[in-house]
Amino acid sequence: MKCNKLLLVLFISLLSFKTFSQQKKPFYLKDKKTGCRVLHEDKAFYVSITWTGGCENNFAEGKGVLTTYEQGKEISKYTGYMHKGNLNGQGKYTFPETKLALEGNFVNGIIQGKGKITFDTGLKIDGSFLDNKFFTLDEPYLSRLKTNKTTLMNSTAIYANQGNSGPLFYYTLLPEGDVKSTVVLLPSRGETLEDVINCNKQLIQLAAHNHILVVVPSINNDKGMDDDQLAFNFLNTVFKEVITKYKAPKHKFVFSGFSNGGMIGLRYAEIAREDSSKTTIVPCAVLGVDPPVDLAELYNASARDSLINEGSPGLTPAKLNGLREAKSIISSYNKAFGGSPQQYPEQYIKHSMFSRSQKDGGNAKYLLKIPIRIYADPDISWAINQRNRDYFDMNAASSSAMINLLRIQGNNQAEFIPAIGKGYRLDGTRHPHSWSIVDPQDCIKWIKKVTK
Repeated sequence: MKCNKLLLVLFISLLSFKTFSQQKKPFYLKDKKTGCRVLHEDKAFYVSITWTGGCENNFAEGKGVLTTYEQGKEISKYTGYMHKGNLNGQGKYTFPETKLALEGNFVNGIIQGKGKITFDTGLKIDGSFLDNKFFTLDEPYLSRLKTNKTTLMNSTAIYANQGNSGPLFYYTLLPEGDVKSTVVLLPSRGETLEDVINCNKQLIQLAAHNHILVVVPSINNDKGMDDDQLAFNFLNTVFKEVITKYKAPKHKFVFSGFSNGGMIGLRYAEIAREDSSKTTIVPCAVLGVDPPVDLAELYNASARDSLINEGSPGLTPAKLNGLREAKSIISSYNKAFGGSPQQYPEQYIKHSMFSRSQKDGGNAKYLLKIPIRIYADPDISWAINQRNRDYFDMNAASSSAMINLLRIQGNNQAEFIPAIGKGYRLDGTRHPHSWSIVDPQDCIKWIKKVTK
């Protein structure tokens, strides 16, 4: 999750107290001192609670403070109202040794309606909760946000946030009036759809005002468009449903993807241009938000990162996080392709959106007749100080090379947008790899232009 990753931490304890309406035998934790019980999901022996409020028929009741512990260590504190041992009424969650907090109104353990979150940076954001999910959209846009379930099951966890169970789904936000075009927002790896929506609030609301339908599909853990049949079928299914259900013009779909989502959008567009019989639509334009495009160069950059940082003393949490990501990429590509780019170059060329080693750019040759934008925030000072990386390790190195080659080959609608200093996460922290590097107003103008 790239945008409001810290929200997951906030909800870990919250979701342990959600409603048990679909379970036959609800489980309760008991305050060992008072005997008062609280509805809870975690049956682990090392989890315990204390409750300072009222108690009726051995259930927590009224206003009080509910503290949860794991192995005797406090992990969360809820200050608010309870009814029959469940969260009901106004309440606030806080977490020890952090500024993280969420507050709002609870209904049978589920937070609903107006509320706010506080990040560890101290930044507070107002919004609305819908079934424990937080959105920053204003009205009337929030009321237009719809969840659409498909008949496809998440059997291989292409949406990591719900495991390998439940139906795959997508959000839509209908515009004012007729649908003139559609923009598809594709999440980065591990990013929730709610994150995508919150990070793109202004763009989404502008889209609705300009007759642009917004679609956000639940895909953030795919194995690539060439090898993941479920992921490919899911996207085709979503686009078919959107065209039928919302009367979206088939020839006016624009893809916008962040990081891995940008890889998905670019590769789907290439496949569609190579053989349109394989895809429901042929995107009329594609936009990538700091996506890796050359898998060989991504592997090699990850190998350099691992070589430089592995075993180095005093690495900051940010640099350790970068090292973990690099090692994960190496492991994933070794498994998927059999080894390194030096060992299996043809595999990397086949699966890459662009291959610098190829005169025609590899699969990028299928992007010669499509408007394309790549956004990047190539802040070298940040890369050096926060990740021990240099220009060669940036996604911008490969993506700018791709745009350059496309323009040399005649695609004057290929653009590289350097948004230096624009990258910030939802919690206010500076990070070049962020949705925020896209200027919403300029992007909507571009979408209207390429779908005219």
